[in-house]
Formats: sequence, C-alpha cells, structure tokens
Amino acid sequence: MKLDFKKFYIALTSSLAACAAVAMPSSASAQPLTGVYRGEVYSQPNTVNAYSAWLGTEVTMGQGHQAKDSWGNIENPSWQLQSWSTWVHAKPGRRFNYSVAMYPSGQGSLAQCAQGAYDSRFKTLANNLVAHKLQNTIIRLGWEFSGNWMPWYSGGGQQANFAGCFRKIVTAMRTAQPSAGFEFDWNPNYDIPAGDMATTYPGDAYVDYVGLDMYDQGWNGAYPIPSGCTGSCQLSRWQGVWSKQFAPALLKFRDFARSHGKRLSIPEWGVNDAATTGGGDNTYYVQQMLEFIFDPANNVGYHSYFDIQASDGHHQLSSADSNGGNTFKTEFPNAAALFKSYYGTSTPPPNPGPSISTTQATVSANPVTRGQTFQVGGSVTSSSATTVVVKYEIRNASTLSLISEKAYTAQSFTAGQTRAYSSPFVIPTTLAAGTYRVDTLVFTADWSKTLLYRNDTTFTAK
Repeated sequence: MKLDFKKFYIALTSSLAACAAVAMPSSASAQPLTGVYRGEVYSQPNTVNAYSAWLGTEVTMGQGHQAKDSWGNIENPSWQLQSWSTWVHAKPGRRFNYSVAMYPSGQGSLAQCAQGAYDSRFKTLANNLVAHKLQNTIIRLGWEFSGNWMPWYSGGGQQANFAGCFRKIVTAMRTAQPSAGFEFDWNPNYDIPAGDMATTYPGDAYVDYVGLDMYDQGWNGAYPIPSGCTGSCQLSRWQGVWSKQFAPALLKFRDFARSHGKRLSIPEWGVNDAATTGGGDNTYYVQQMLEFIFDPANNVGYHSYFDIQASDGHHQLSSADSNGGNTFKTEFPNAAALFKSYYGTSTPPPNPGPSISTTQATVSANPVTRGQTFQVGGSVTSSSATTVVVKYEIRNASTLSLISEKAYTAQSFTAGQTRAYSSPFVIPTTLAAGTYRVDTLVFTADWSKTLLYRNDTTFTAK
C-alpha cells in the first residue's frame, strides 16, 4: 500500500490534512486488515468481490450482521453462515467479521444474560460456526452497545450487566469450541462517555479488539454544508468537525486500547450525505481516517468501510452493485478517488511526519476567575528539524464550543529541541461558571497537517 497524496492534492485543488501523529513504536505493528460491509448479502457475498475489483486490491475480510428478530437467527443462521463460508474458503487468507446479537429484540435482557441464562444458545452458535468452517471469525459481540437503538443498550444503569453479559457469552463460546480461534471485538460508538468505557469493559481476558464506529456526521452546526460554501469555506467546516468530534474520539479509543494491551479496530466508517447531516464528498475525512488507520503507532488491527446506501445515510464509494457487477455510480467521486488512490502496492505507508510530543498544558490557577487573566503554559519537543504551528484552545468542556485560542506560527525546531510557551487567556464574565478545558494542537507550518491533538487539561471557572 502507498500513501503518496501530493499529486492527488493538485488534482482535487483542495488542501487535505493528515491525522494526528504520535511517536512511532520501536517495532511496527502488522498492517491492518481491510474489510468491507456490502449489505446483508447472505446469498451473494460475491458483491465483496466486486468491491475488490473496484478497489484494485483483494479485500480479505467480509462483514455480516446477525438479524435481531429471533433466537433461531442468532443460534443457527445456517442460511447466512453457509454463504459466508463459501466466500471465505474460495481464496486463502479470507476472514469473516460477524456482528453477533446478544439476544433478540424484546426477548431478553442484559441482566438475564449476565446471569448465564443464554449460555447454551451461544454454545450452539459456536458449534454452528465451526460446522460451517468459520473458525477464526472476528465477532463483534453486542455491537454499537452504547446506542439506545440497540436491544442490548448499555446505558440507563446497565453498564455492569453489559460487561457481565459479554463475559458470559465469550466464555460459553470458548468453552464449546476452545480451538476455534474466535476473536471478540468490544465495539461501542465513538461518542461513548469515558466513564461508560470503563464500566462496560468486560476485562482483558474477554476482549481481543477495542472497536469504534464513526461516520462523517456533524452535530455542531457545521453540517450540512450550504450550497454556496465551497473551497476554503467547505474545507474549514470539514476541519472543524474533525477537530471537535473525530480526532479526540480516535485518540481516546487508541489510548484506551493501548492501556489494555489491545489492538484497535474501526468496524464501521464512511462518508455521509448532506441529507442525513453528513459532510458530503469529504476528502478531508477520508484522508484523515486512512492515515490514522495505517499509522503503525495507532495499532489498528482491522477496519471495514460501510460501502452501502443505507436508509439512515448514504456511504457508498465503490462501483459495486447488488448483483456482483460494477455499475453503481457514487455521489462521492472525490472521496472515492482518494480512497482508491491509497491502495495499489504492498509498500507500507511512511511515517506521516516528525514525532512531536508535548507536556500536559498547565493553568496558572484552578479555579480561575471569569473576567481575569490566567496563563496557560506547556512545552513542545520535536524529534527532527522542522517548522510547525503550536496552538492552544480554550473550550467549554461540555459543549466543546471554542472560547479563545492562541496560535504560534512558524515555530522552528532543531532535532530534539524543546520550546516552552505561555499564553494569557480570559473567560469572559458573559459566560457561565463551570468546567472548561485546554486543548493542545500542533500543525505543519502550512496548517495542512495535524501533527498532534490533545484534550489536555480541565479547569473550573468561577
């Protein structure tokens, strides 16, 4: 695979930014698996082959989702498993990525599951997976559990029961088929609160991947982009949504996975149409995602693009149609071309930039007094000679609205140099007392790449 976007920038006539970079590990992780979801194509998983034909490289992981309507479709979905078994075994190296329901809608509870009431059902599922030669399947157990649209929603005081249910199911499946090599993905949505991450996590012994689903939908007023907002106006909105919503979430999940010694996954991601509060043909989002996914420092085990036109959002980039051909015309041609341009060789992507590290930002007083000046300080170190922009932002910790910012442009570093910064800020008296935070950001000198983005320090304003 390659990552040479310079010529593509010119073709798009748009500046595209890179994802937050961190120090490279001493030994690079294996390349992430590339997967795709092409709809519930139980009888025609060859539509995944059509996606591979469009992409120009063999996609080795196909994704399927269980129905949530009956125990029969959870325990023994043979009509689904047989088709996927045929696809997996048609070529070496293929894997199945399977979204597995914890119980049918309206026919169970997390509390009952946590008590072991469904153990026998999941032993049956494990046996049926092996009977269809689907060992080594990656199982997204109770996927998107932090969303209240799921039967196994973990909110409303059900966090501990969710963790217990997850443990019971994993144990049952491993007990039934101890040599099957199933891997389990713990997979909430990207916006799950940090506290819920801790209380719903079932424990390292039960988890192989820490996953997040993340689509290009913005909820801060930047999307949908008005028809007259093009060029730098459009790019600014894309960048704003990324920096406020997506970059912090990716780093939060990466750090959580790292703290538990797990690989990260992104089982569902995609561009989104304007009609469903999306950024449209968002090349910025696609590049950010690909660079994050294939940066070895982030230790991503696999990703799966959601390549369909769903009722709750259009995402399809490929020309793959529902019959296994290539007749579909995407409404996101620039994002599709950028996605395709990433693939084509077996060369891993290069280091996306210099290794930048920062100290945690300090606030001169906590609490600060509204209307009075306080200082935000910190230092930045670069591993190599470079010129960057250093920026501090003050945001409302709850709404993430930007209160104030200070940028230091054209900051030249020699290799290994550390530079200190101190910036005065004021929380206006017109704003409410409460919790605020400092964000630390570092960009390339031309602002085109985000080298570091951290939600650093919270403080109180009185």
